[in-house]
Amino acid sequence: MNGGKQPIADGDYLLLELVNPLNTGSINNSIMAIERQNEPGGMQYLLRVVCEAKHGVYLLKANNPDYQDIDATDALRTVARFISIIDPLDMLVGKKFLREEVPPLFGEQFNPGSWNMGHVVLNKKKVHILFVTLNKQGKAEEHRYIDHWVDEHTFHWQTQNATTPHNKRGQEIIAHEKIGITIHLFVRDTKLQGGKGAPFLYVGKARYQSHTGSGPLSVVFEV
Repeated sequence: MNGGKQPIADGDYLLLELVNPLNTGSINNSIMAIERQNEPGGMQYLLRVVCEAKHGVYLLKANNPDYQDIDATDALRTVARFISIIDPLDMLVGKKFLREEVPPLFGEQFNPGSWNMGHVVLNKKKVHILFVTLNKQGKAEEHRYIDHWVDEHTFHWQTQNATTPHNKRGQEIIAHEKIGITIHLFVRDTKLQGGKGAPFLYVGKARYQSHTGSGPLSVVFEV
C-alpha cells in the first residue's frame, strides 16, 4: 500500500488494532487489514481503505495505483485497524549497545573520529545522536557537563561550550521537530565496565522541552 499520505512499504512494521463486532465502530474511510481466502486455500491479508459507495455497499480502495479496488463481500473479513508505521528503532528501546554497535542501527559504519564523541550529527539523515555518560569522574572541570534524569521521562542534558541558542547546532536542537530532525538518546552510568568501554542504554527519541543558558546550553528533553 505504498501510496497516499502515509506510504507503507514492503518490510515495514505496522501497529494494528484488532477489531471484532463489539469494538469495530465506524470503519468508513479507515485503513483496515482485510482477510480473504486465496485460490490455494490459504489466507491472504490486504490493507485497504474502506469506503461506503452507496446504499450500504462498501468498496475497498487501494492507495497504491498498481492494485485495483475490491468490492466488499461476505468472503472478506476486517480483522484490524491500521494505527501507524513503527520505526524499527522503537523496538530497541531499553537495549544496550556498545558505541561501535550504534552506527549500523542508522545504516552507518563505525569511525572512531566521528563516533567517539558525545554528540554525533548525521546531516543527510537529519539525525542527532547523543551519547551521555552520567558519572564523569576524571574529566576536566570544563567537560563535566551536568547531565541527569529529572524524572522517569525527563532528561537534563548540557551541550558542549560552543553551542548557543542562536548558532546552527543550537537551533537544530531547539527547533528539531520543526525542521524534521530526530534526536536519539543513549545513556550509561560510567565510562568503563570491567576495564572496557561500558555499553549505552538506548533510551529512545528525545523531544525538546526547554532550554536555559548559552555556551553551554542546558536542555530539558522529554523521552
